[in-house]
Amino acid sequence: MDKIRIVPIPVVYVLWHPRCALGEVLAKRILRWLRPGNGLGPQVFYRSLPAPDAPDDGLPPPLPGESRPGKYAESAMAKAANLQVVVPLIDDNMVADPVWRHWLVALATNRERVSRHILPTALDPTAYNMPSPVSDQNYLRPAGLPLPNPSAIAEADPGFALVERSLLKQLTEAMCRLLLGYSRRAASEVAAGASALDGEAAPLKVKVFLSHAKADGAAPASRLRDYINGKTQLDAFYDENDIAFGSSFGGVIQRAVQSSETAAMIAVRTTKYSSRPWCRRELSMFRRPICVNAGESGTAQRWRLYPLLVVEAMEGMELSAGIPEFGNSQVVRWTDQVPDIDEFIVTTVIRNAMLASFHAALGASLQAGPDQIVINWLPDAATLLQIPAVRQQRKVEVLHPGRRLSYLEATTMDEMFPTLTFTPFERAPAP
Repeated sequence: MDKIRIVPIPVVYVLWHPRCALGEVLAKRILRWLRPGNGLGPQVFYRSLPAPDAPDDGLPPPLPGESRPGKYAESAMAKAANLQVVVPLIDDNMVADPVWRHWLVALATNRERVSRHILPTALDPTAYNMPSPVSDQNYLRPAGLPLPNPSAIAEADPGFALVERSLLKQLTEAMCRLLLGYSRRAASEVAAGASALDGEAAPLKVKVFLSHAKADGAAPASRLRDYINGKTQLDAFYDENDIAFGSSFGGVIQRAVQSSETAAMIAVRTTKYSSRPWCRRELSMFRRPICVNAGESGTAQRWRLYPLLVVEAMEGMELSAGIPEFGNSQVVRWTDQVPDIDEFIVTTVIRNAMLASFHAALGASLQAGPDQIVINWLPDAATLLQIPAVRQQRKVEVLHPGRRLSYLEATTMDEMFPTLTFTPFERAPAP
């Protein structure tokens, strides 16, 4: 997990043709998934209906940085964003419309004034008939299409649920690799005179660390490993496969946990997990915040924490010791009765990795001084106590993602940390 110095702040634009009934429904799902509540996640904007005063067959309002004559020549929606992620939901209506075809080609071609990454999505086979350079991209291909009646989509329709899950999985994986790949390439590319946000460079592969006790957690962990390695473009660290015979067990695990490729951890909590020293050690190493600007004076310390998802796999009336390192990490219940539980767990953890990268970038853009610290996670006691300024009971302001803490959380934090004040990003001064 490397130090992040130059990072993208994405804003997402979802495009669909106004005659595409499926487009609006999928766009709403994308919004809810990328912005999971409490002000978290990147901004998501829609483009479908013609701009005001435009003809019926006209284009929607332009994206920021897009050259277009008239009063819509520029927009200030993106604010601090420095990367546009454009997700066109392409169906036969969009392919058949010359105005939309021309617009998408222009978005994919003209990127002098803005860094833009196109993630075309095929809603039917005609989508691949788009002109170059759109058709040159590797499309997102949601499973389960075409739907038998796309004009009458039901929330509980299992066919639509398959399309939704598949699209969100592919989109999340693409954005996670995009953001983390940009973050890791940026410093070296800038030093070489290249653009830090060049969307054409191949993103690095994202690795998920699987932490489990061999005695009783191998079954869920191996199923998650097989899903990651067989059905995603990610990679899994699984000690049974990735530690060579005769090598230093502790050294390999430490390098894997602290590797620049490792972006998230899944901890399979079973009855014996808390009693296994190596499980607790790798968990403690992973849950240790990193100061990404250590050594700089006169500015705020900026801390980054990589996300953890806890898979609760205890069975029956079993008892296990508590694990403070889990903090306020998300928890999901493992069950063999849900056939897609592995897909849901992996998609969730890579969504969280993408959000962690986004919030680190957003925090880096804020104006903050030496009496402030900036973190990229929702504050909890276990992680805050690993920051020296907190342990030393210095009077500092903690800038954190999302909106303000709930009353219960704020009261608890005030009692535990009387020298700290907590301010959400949205109330902090922007650049």
